[in-house]
Amino acid sequence: MKYQNIREEELKNKIAQDYFWLYDCTKIIGNVDFCVCMHQSQKELSEQESLLWAEAKKGTADIYKSIVQLILTIGKARTFDKFLPPAMLGAFDGEKIAFIPYNQIQEVFYLNDFNWNVTPSNHDTKEFKLIHEKVKTVIETQALLFDFLNDDRELKKFIKENFIVGKFGLTKTRIDKNNFMVIYNKWLQTVKPTIAVNWELAKKKGIIDGDFYLADLLSHENNTLREKLFVLLKKDYYEFDRELDEAGIFSSKRTQFTDKQVAHTQFWNKYERPPKEEYWDYIVERRDLLVPQDVRERKGSFFTPQIWVELSQKYLTDVLGENWQDEYYVWDCAAGTGNLLAGLTNKYHIWASTLDKQDVEVMRDRIKNGAKLHGRMLR
Repeated sequence: MKYQNIREEELKNKIAQDYFWLYDCTKIIGNVDFCVCMHQSQKELSEQESLLWAEAKKGTADIYKSIVQLILTIGKARTFDKFLPPAMLGAFDGEKIAFIPYNQIQEVFYLNDFNWNVTPSNHDTKEFKLIHEKVKTVIETQALLFDFLNDDRELKKFIKENFIVGKFGLTKTRIDKNNFMVIYNKWLQTVKPTIAVNWELAKKKGIIDGDFYLADLLSHENNTLREKLFVLLKKDYYEFDRELDEAGIFSSKRTQFTDKQVAHTQFWNKYERPPKEEYWDYIVERRDLLVPQDVRERKGSFFTPQIWVELSQKYLTDVLGENWQDEYYVWDCAAGTGNLLAGLTNKYHIWASTLDKQDVEVMRDRIKNGAKLHGRMLR
């Protein structure tokens, strides 16, 4: 936890200083704990526009209950009638901060026959429980959650790109070949524990968490876009270990989430998926980076850089002559995803073998998507 053993007022001051120093956090909006506005000169006569209204809690708090308390606080005082509503509502404690677009929650303020005259901090009232039930799904699907310690840079970037007067919609972090591993490491901490898989047993059968990450990453609206990946995301479950049996019948296994996909949804709310298509091949080819070290050592898996590929073909030409591709057969007996064979032209003289079934699927996918990789593949 980043902010330990401090009082709520001190916590608000530190959050303002550490993350919202470019903004005015001194304005008091009704009974709202924390407000973020743009700085305004004395000459400006228009109402100061809010960017965030948030609930603050010291220590560690339930983020759902904090947002519900904020909603009850706003609804009881009808703060939205007295001040321009902000772009976002939020809640934070000493460990984390969550944001949710105001327009995703505003309908709740216009409930008919609802008693707003309850104490917002009393979490045991029927009114509190009713609002909690109404907004629970919205929070699960729309909230953006950041951990102060683990997501410090991402949080600062999010604030810089989204806390702009008049901005509509959220700017998410784009994924490319330079940051997909950083995001994978965060995925390991947040999403992996919520997938219903015994990872130690799965690893013994060649099933690795990195394939689940690739299924997530190369997807749109929670559907994996590349069919040849070892694991596919299908809305709210993963499909894997797909194969044709001896009768020619297609079979597969599936697994779901242990938390109804909440952590998965909140994690990917922060990122733009999929990456640009120009990065897809590179990311799939670098699957070796997602393979656990012990598995890589056992299988001898590693990535062959393009410069080594070019040098290997140059050396073969120097020794065997310019027509070596037509005069000899080439067999890469530990081909991995076939990088060492890239660029070879005589597909009838190329053989590749690998211990990993997923490598075969990747090679087939690269061929389907136009990669210069041809030949026969042995499982």
